[in-house]
Amino acid sequence: MIFFSPPIPLPNTIDERSDFLAKVDSFKTTMITASTPAEWTDKDVEICRQFLENNGIRVGEFSLFHRGFDHEDARERDLAQEHYKRMIHHGKIIGAHCVGFSTFGDRGMPGMWSDATWERSLDAISRLAEQAENIKMDIAAHPHIMAPLCSINRYIEMLNYVNSHRLKILIDITNLTWPQKIFNTTQLVNEIFDNLGQSIVALHAKDIIISGGSGVEAAKGMGVIHLDEAVPGTGFMDFHTIVKRLDMLNHDVTVTVEHFDYKDTLEGQSYIQKIANKAKINFK
Repeated sequence: MIFFSPPIPLPNTIDERSDFLAKVDSFKTTMITASTPAEWTDKDVEICRQFLENNGIRVGEFSLFHRGFDHEDARERDLAQEHYKRMIHHGKIIGAHCVGFSTFGDRGMPGMWSDATWERSLDAISRLAEQAENIKMDIAAHPHIMAPLCSINRYIEMLNYVNSHRLKILIDITNLTWPQKIFNTTQLVNEIFDNLGQSIVALHAKDIIISGGSGVEAAKGMGVIHLDEAVPGTGFMDFHTIVKRLDMLNHDVTVTVEHFDYKDTLEGQSYIQKIANKAKINFK
């Protein structure tokens, strides 16, 4: 089953609950993407889960990324593991579909795609997978072309290296769109689902646009090339193929339109829903 899971913060007080329920209802969904505030105790999470269950709502993707995950400083890596230990624990209590995580090692630095940084990432993922196994909670790896987990091949290597049935994929196709792929995202979408589909449990839904060349100013000189995420339906991403490939999966998967304000998030989700309706594919 495919579930829309819009990003909606969990209500922190009784007074926030009516606004929360109204927002969930406006997205016509029963699943949300969220994380727990840093000050929440296990009891707070249990109370929130009861509130959600009473209103027929479930947490899908449960994510709050930590930039120290595969940092060169071991102390930062340990802090990130503690952060995700809490996330996995709270995710289990609240009944989340999966807990997302992301690699950040040496982002924007020469070592960003190096073997050494990637080995550090794999070690961190292995540590996290052990925690997930112990708590019986799925974790899902999120990609970015400006991070160690930057390609289909690295996803495959990750899955083979860690070899945990709790390690899944939080796919973000826009984040894997290198410039030469932007005018043929159909091929990229199919490559991703052909190679990784059975591990994909969540998807970030964003469009992609390109700019650069003469007429586009950079810090100095002219822009060479620039890729930006955009509201679904306003760029070059092939959502028709994405929806069809999601429907071919034999397990539950969440779809989150992210990084936009409320109006644009609703617009992006509506665009995907129209595609699904036309193809007679059911979204929850």
